[in-house]
Amino acid sequence: MENISQFPDHILLKVLSFLPTKVAASTSVLSKRWEFLWMWLPKLDYDSRDCTKYQSYKLRAFIEFSLPLHRAPVIESLRLNFSTAPGYPKSFNALHIEKWVLIAVSRCVRELSLEFYPLNTQPVVLPSSLYICKSLVTLELTDNIMVVVPRVARLPSLKTLILRRVWYSDAKSLGQILSISPLLEDLVVERNQDNDKINPLALSVIVPSLQRLTLNIAIGSSFDGLVINTPSLKYFKVKVYRNEVYYARDSDHQYESYSYDFEEMPKLEEADIESSYPDINKFVRSISYVKRLSLCICVNAEEALYGEGIVFNQLQHLKLCSCYLNWSILLVRLLKDSPNLRELHVYLKEDHTRSCLDPLVCWEDQLDCVPECLLTSLETFKWTGISGSQEEIDLVKYILRNACFLKTATILFRDKQEMMIQELSLCVPSSTACQLFFG
Repeated sequence: MENISQFPDHILLKVLSFLPTKVAASTSVLSKRWEFLWMWLPKLDYDSRDCTKYQSYKLRAFIEFSLPLHRAPVIESLRLNFSTAPGYPKSFNALHIEKWVLIAVSRCVRELSLEFYPLNTQPVVLPSSLYICKSLVTLELTDNIMVVVPRVARLPSLKTLILRRVWYSDAKSLGQILSISPLLEDLVVERNQDNDKINPLALSVIVPSLQRLTLNIAIGSSFDGLVINTPSLKYFKVKVYRNEVYYARDSDHQYESYSYDFEEMPKLEEADIESSYPDINKFVRSISYVKRLSLCICVNAEEALYGEGIVFNQLQHLKLCSCYLNWSILLVRLLKDSPNLRELHVYLKEDHTRSCLDPLVCWEDQLDCVPECLLTSLETFKWTGISGSQEEIDLVKYILRNACFLKTATILFRDKQEMMIQELSLCVPSSTACQLFFG
């Protein structure tokens, strides 16, 4: 211990930073050299998820005592994760959270992560000073927290904003917090049905500097339209489902409709899209510059076809889910419109089921000429979860016979299909360098 104590403070603080904050604090009993050292830690992490009732109270008392006395002039990172299981007392409440966040802001906090999920309590309203914190670079809010943007607000350094299942004071709150973040690069927004108990949200993302955008809107969650204007975007992931509205008089039902406004994303490199909205024309046009695309259109894919004239000149990697009707028609269209495609992966999501009514296209009839990507660029073909129908086998054969530069073809069946494997093994690929793999 004496040898360790001889190291300079910055080395010892580096060692303590790898420990949970409360464990680091326990080193104060080792010697006078260590007594107050932990109070200079730049990163603080408090988590009550695995605490008993008694431990939760002790943790609260510890934070109440130590945080105001913390000596680090700058708090690099503060993480507060307080969850209350059913039957547990309310060890932490909104007033505690507000006070601790206020202290962090006064210490020029750079990263703030707050998760608050006690049952039957009012959402935490964060202090207004948080919204003018010049040092804040990363802000992550989860669950029972209310976003209330004051009139005077500015986050000049914020680059990462993560909002998971939080509450909003009104429909414009999301747009307001985005508008005060001129350097924002990474945005994550998750919303579930419970969030709509207060108000629907206007999903308006207008951020010129944004590079990564993730939207996860659960089934049953309402929102007033979707506007995306992000010219610098490089990564885009969206999972959004429409709500079904049922009528009592008959079995017919219709879907709620929302307005969409998408601007082009000329710098887009990767997109991961899972959506049940059939009108995707504007949306597809906005991502036509993408290089890597994962697509799951959870409606009749024939209805979801985009308009003519859209070409994916830069698309090299395509991953397409085969869960809904007429997905193969969409695949035909994408192959035609992706002249530089190098990798194709047809798959079935684990939580999705393929429609047994899906009539796969007759490839010879649908394609009056072989798509350019098969003749010039496709190198890798993979199909995961193939059932072994004759239509599917014909699709595989078509690609093998026409992909002139194919290097590998991997076919993974849902069930053992020895006869189908034997049939495909006899198919001579157009590319002499092609290796076939079955599983």
